[in-house]
Amino acid sequence: MFYLQIFLPAGLVVFLFSFGHILVENDYSGVYFIEQSEELIEEENSEAPNTTEVNSENAPGDGNPVLPDKYNYLKIENVFTGRLLDTKELFSFELAIATYQTNVTADFFIKAIYEIESKLVSEVSTIAVDVNHNDLATTEGRKVLTDKILKELNEFLVEEGFNPDIHYAYIINYNII
Repeated sequence: MFYLQIFLPAGLVVFLFSFGHILVENDYSGVYFIEQSEELIEEENSEAPNTTEVNSENAPGDGNPVLPDKYNYLKIENVFTGRLLDTKELFSFELAIATYQTNVTADFFIKAIYEIESKLVSEVSTIAVDVNHNDLATTEGRKVLTDKILKELNEFLVEEGFNPDIHYAYIINYNII
């Protein structure tokens, strides 16, 4: 009786598994089979023998048409704090920088930027010293501030021997007390 309780459900599972695979049509995706389907052979024959070269000037991002472009970002772990110049209120903000490059290049760039994050913090700190109330309280002011940070960071990267590939800077959190 004990063996019946073990082998009957196991046999039923094997039977249903086999029966299910008989009913499913196999499309031979080419992953496990060397032979090509007739549709692929006809498609290759219908293409013109003179294919035009891909123009990398019209490709977005880095201009590499083979690798897809992607956004990658780095949140600066430092919280920038200080006193506003005009109202003497205290402020703090957090910053993230982003790049839009090919998949592999974006990953390597962010990794390299992470290695010099302390230097980036010092560059942003020099900009954060000159912040007014309108720079953080209004949308236009935050846009001007992030553009200034973006410009300064890219100039710093050029001085350090990196490509100036920071495309976006975002103030992701700010407080005025």
